[in-house]
Amino acid sequence: MSALLNSGLVLFVVRLVAGGMFIYLGLLKIDDQVTFLKLIREYEIVETPWVLNAIAAWVPWLEIWLGALLVLGVGLRGTALLMLAMLVVFTFAVWQRGTALAAVEGGVLCDMEFDCGCGTGVVNVCSKLIENSALMLALVVASLSTTRRWCLASGQPNAPSRR
Repeated sequence: MSALLNSGLVLFVVRLVAGGMFIYLGLLKIDDQVTFLKLIREYEIVETPWVLNAIAAWVPWLEIWLGALLVLGVGLRGTALLMLAMLVVFTFAVWQRGTALAAVEGGVLCDMEFDCGCGTGVVNVCSKLIENSALMLALVVASLSTTRRWCLASGQPNAPSRR
């Protein structure tokens, strides 16, 4: 198991999956920013119009940028931690909205479905929470990994220099 972790293969797969997801979902949001803005408004977390507009305009581009940095392996630890912080906020917001919806409808959290603004349409709350948790775990792995094999910019040489 240690050899597999040190090979960099696990980190490479984690980077491709998590980074690819962020890129894909960011592109979906950019494709329809008006709908994304409306969905953000439904969370009732931010009421100020210019802040809502800024979130709708910048979050998708930030997701794409961070996803690309992760896939390329640039600033790996910082990139993974920023993505993790975003996912914690997104996951809390989905949980909070799902809980509020369950309270209003008198249902169970895992029976609730709504368009979370993630770009994939209507989702089951518990499925989305599990998906986000898996992505968060992957990002923790990426941020704690010591190998920088297959990273574009690691700040550390992959092999000792020949001087």
